[in-house]
Amino acid sequence: MEIRRLLVVLLTVALFIGGCILEEKQFSGSDSSAPITDNNNDDLADILMETGNLSWSELKIELESSDSDSKTCYSSSHESSGDCTFDEDDDPYWTEGETITIRENGIGLCNAGDNGGCKMTFLIKTISSNGEENLLQEIDVTVE
Repeated sequence: MEIRRLLVVLLTVALFIGGCILEEKQFSGSDSSAPITDNNNDDLADILMETGNLSWSELKIELESSDSDSKTCYSSSHESSGDCTFDEDDDPYWTEGETITIRENGIGLCNAGDNGGCKMTFLIKTISSNGEENLLQEIDVTVE
């Protein structure tokens, strides 16, 4: 019995050190403080990393809205030009307590005339080097 306990402890430690036990990440979202206009570069939402850390290179953010197809939001430093963007800072990680702003990128995803605002869902995902995606959290925000 003691050997089994020892093996369980050793296996747990080995998995933790090897990165197989994933750190939990939590996010929250809110409407950006800037009001929506009819322009094509409005700030839409602020996403806060409440707990955890995530490499920018592993981050994928998708935007779903009831009146349009799903959009992938790219880092503003990324070479692809998506319909929405966010800014990375100078370190390699999105860290606990750090907020990013999702904004339009040349296309009006939500306009001032939309009564009651736009209901948007932001899918926070990780993407591995082989392209495998893992959904971390869905965040619903009414953008006004």
